[in-house]
Amino acid sequence: MMPRFNIFTLLSKHLILLFALLFCVVANASAFELKEHSATYTAKIKKGVSIKGSAVRSLSKIDDQNWLYRFDVESFIADIKESARLRVIPPQTAETVINAEMDAPQPHSLLKIQSLDYSYTLSAFLMPDRKRQIKFNWEQRTAASSLKDDKWILNDIPENSYDPLTYQLQLLVDVHSGLKDMDYQLAKKGSLRESNFVVLGTEAIETRFGKLNAIVAKKQRDDDAKRETFLWFSADYPLLLLKMTQKESDGEEYEIQLEKASISGKPVDFSSHALN
Repeated sequence: MMPRFNIFTLLSKHLILLFALLFCVVANASAFELKEHSATYTAKIKKGVSIKGSAVRSLSKIDDQNWLYRFDVESFIADIKESARLRVIPPQTAETVINAEMDAPQPHSLLKIQSLDYSYTLSAFLMPDRKRQIKFNWEQRTAASSLKDDKWILNDIPENSYDPLTYQLQLLVDVHSGLKDMDYQLAKKGSLRESNFVVLGTEAIETRFGKLNAIVAKKQRDDDAKRETFLWFSADYPLLLLKMTQKESDGEEYEIQLEKASISGKPVDFSSHALN
């Protein structure tokens, strides 16, 4: 017999998984100057229980080098509040750091982002709140959590170490920089977890704004993995995510699509870029 509140636990897990995959940032195409922005996404499950909810990504400037990146989900099932404070390293420094780790010249990102601190709170219906915190110390090259129920520290972390939110910002910068194969180390629960992405090419896709040109990327997994994740970034508004899909090993399919966005306080108008 199914436990009384299993359905709510199931719905919460679906919503968390669905929106935890969402990436969004806006940058200047030529100089990689980050722009303050806000973007709203809607999500759906193609199979099984239907879940309605929306998520908002926002990037705001704190000062000349520091930024606040936020991710907020609101629904009748669960609320997620996720934020990361980060800083931008000047392009010349970023180029030196990245090229120093390569044996031969390769395309490199013109903008390097560093995680400073990270906070995550999940408040779900009939479930206890979940919290995570991470602080980075780049002088000592450590990442640590001081939460009572989740204490840990990582030493000698590599330059491509990030929190679970900031790496998404670096991914989008790297895609627009022309990189085809990206690797990131994510600090989580006392260990570094590798996350790889590869750019597949360009494609025209249907959106609520009409047909738009997109750059397609895929999350790399083991050859025998049944889970698949694809992302479509706007080719006209650099690094703005248009769509993401994920297929689970059990056949469940998720889809996230851009609903609306603003850059520097002005709504984004895709009509001039829509294809006939």
